[in-house]
Amino acid sequence: MNLMLYFFLSGISLTVLYLFYKLLLQRETFFFVNRVYLLSSIFLSVLIPTLDLSFLFALPKIDLVVSTLSVIPDGKGLLLGAEHINPVVVIYWIGVIINAIILSVKIYGTRNVLKLVKKGSAFSFWKTKVIDTDIENFEIIDAHENVHVRQYHTLDILLLEMMKVFFWFNPVIYYYRKCLVCIHEFLADEQAAKLAGSKKQYAMTLFLHNFSASPMLSNSFFNNNLLEERIGMLQRKKSNSSRLWKYVLTLPMIITLLLFCSFGSADFSRGNIKLDKAANFPGGFEAFSRYLVKAAQKVSDKRGKVKVSFIVETDGMVSHVKIENGLDKASDLEALRIVGGSPKWEPAILNGEPVRSSYQMGINFAENK
Repeated sequence: MNLMLYFFLSGISLTVLYLFYKLLLQRETFFFVNRVYLLSSIFLSVLIPTLDLSFLFALPKIDLVVSTLSVIPDGKGLLLGAEHINPVVVIYWIGVIINAIILSVKIYGTRNVLKLVKKGSAFSFWKTKVIDTDIENFEIIDAHENVHVRQYHTLDILLLEMMKVFFWFNPVIYYYRKCLVCIHEFLADEQAAKLAGSKKQYAMTLFLHNFSASPMLSNSFFNNNLLEERIGMLQRKKSNSSRLWKYVLTLPMIITLLLFCSFGSADFSRGNIKLDKAANFPGGFEAFSRYLVKAAQKVSDKRGKVKVSFIVETDGMVSHVKIENGLDKASDLEALRIVGGSPKWEPAILNGEPVRSSYQMGINFAENK
């Protein structure tokens, strides 16, 4: 699947599921369920665009066989190298490398800090707690950090950090991280407040203590950026179990996303439906062959055939261009470019109505004689 298409579809899934959480679920006190929802949303958003449900609704398929089509016009020089490097892809991988380095530095820095217990320290990472034993309300703070350790909250943070490496350009990932960190604190605060005797007394502990700075990847007892939200959630009345019905609404939403993203990325080259009229390039197939010859550039010295599949939409646009059998990277990219850039076709007709139809064709890269 095209990398940009994958990130576009996964981005839609991430955004829709995040907005659902913000609008309907964020203010509920079902903290564990909300944690499961957020983690599941990330997993589904990564997975859904890779699924193919086209077998449910097959499109008409027609093979266009080109036995001897030369697509290397005279007078065009060799155009290898930088001209065929997609700058967007280059920028993406540079971002991935930079963010991977940043994450490595964070992990290394956190491991070093774990060896030191400074005055006012109160945080945990993985199974290690770093708490100043002389700190006031040590038992309450220790109980808070115990929740982070027992429930493996560090795993959630590391998962989001890994997502940020590959989805660094998507701002929604950063919002997911903040929401999960909030959920971690709500879960830990809920248990620690019981030990404190009252939520009001526990809130005063958050307000009045001075804590030293904690590593970025750690579960910190005190986080000034989240203080208002934590105090607000402590004061919030526990959600009635009847409000769990909201989570049932996620099922039709996920099914809708599954269908949308799956069909957006699917391979529709299946089916043998009899059309009233097949899709037609203006001027016929010979005109399409001439277009290919005119549009193509010399990109490789390798000779052979590239088999391409594509869909002609109901408006005549060519979409879902895919290499079925390739020749080499340069030739494959050129085949994708020229077929994807095709002018509009006349769409296929079925029962008097325009329909999408799938096509395959072989493009023979050979020198003009």
